[in-house]
Amino acid sequence: MTERTLHYEKEMLFLNSKLMEFVDGVEDLFEKTLYAVKSGDERIIAEIEQMDDYFDELDVQIQLTAFDVIAKYQPLAEDLRFVVAMIGLSIDLERIADECVNIARLSRQVQRTLESFSSWETLNQMMRIISVMLQQTVDAVKHKDLDLAIKVWKRDDEVDKLHNEGHDNLIDLACHETNPRMMRVYLEEAFLIRHLERIADHLTNICEKLYFMQTGEQLKKIMRPQH
Repeated sequence: MTERTLHYEKEMLFLNSKLMEFVDGVEDLFEKTLYAVKSGDERIIAEIEQMDDYFDELDVQIQLTAFDVIAKYQPLAEDLRFVVAMIGLSIDLERIADECVNIARLSRQVQRTLESFSSWETLNQMMRIISVMLQQTVDAVKHKDLDLAIKVWKRDDEVDKLHNEGHDNLIDLACHETNPRMMRVYLEEAFLIRHLERIADHLTNICEKLYFMQTGEQLKKIMRPQH
């Protein structure tokens, strides 16, 4: 094995190890984010905000290494798909981290004492579904499990439906509210639901990239309904 080949394999292993670090970190971050929404714990919110730089740095490390591998070694076929997918996966993971920070900040304003607030049910359903989607996405990435990736991909429509219902309800509440403070609360919670929906979108993107990395095919085309 030549020195060039050793360096190439070392960088490919580095990319994979950083991806595993990224998915584990994002999974932990999302769990903290859910706790922040439910509790409003300022210590946890501050911890989530401070972790943003860590995920930004991981994204930079993966992208720089991936571009370096392409420039120096010109990988082909499966190796090229792997490196290109690393760039996309890293971007989506970093954006999930950003959405977690946004949600944590908004959780400072969540009105947990409003028992009659009908969108709490929608919010809780979304959090449960996305939590499962994230766990399954992590497992799919770690084990290159395409069946699991497809299962996650299919749940995106379910999240979209909940988001649309919850968002419309909150906007309606805001439009009929006379108290400016409560109007702002409803609008902020509409943003919170939107950020959750975006996390589901990024998880769907990750599953699409994983599918492409393993097969060279577009998952959207494979799953498109036949007429």
